[in-house]
Amino acid sequence: MERTAFTATFTGMMSAFLIWAVHFAAVYGINGLICAREWDGVELYGHPVAVVLILGATAVALLLAAGVLAAALWGAAPGRRTSEDPRRFIRLFTGLAAAGSLVAILWNGLPALQVPACG
Repeated sequence: MERTAFTATFTGMMSAFLIWAVHFAAVYGINGLICAREWDGVELYGHPVAVVLILGATAVALLLAAGVLAAALWGAAPGRRTSEDPRRFIRLFTGLAAAGSLVAILWNGLPALQVPACG
C-alpha cells in the first residue's frame, strides 16, 4: 500500500477553504483599494470597476471550487492512494468542503452587484 504525505493530503482536503479565503481577501482588498484611491466612479466595460473585478474574482473562485468538487466526486481527490476507509472519508470531506465553499464564495461575491463599493 502506497501512502501520500500528510501535508499533501491535508492541503488537498483544505483546498476549497483556501480558495474561499483567497476570494474573501480579494473581494475586500479590491473594495478597500477602490475606496482608498477614490476610483469608485471609474468604469470598466460600462460597469463600475469594483463590480467587474469582483465578478471576475468570483468567477475564477467558483471554477476552482467546482474543480475541487468534481475531483472529489470522481475520485481524484487527495488521499486516493491511502487505504480504503480513510480514502472514503477524505473524498467525502473534500466534496462537502467544496460544496460549502461554493455557497460561501457566492455569498461573498453577490453583494458587489447590489451595493456600491464605497457606499
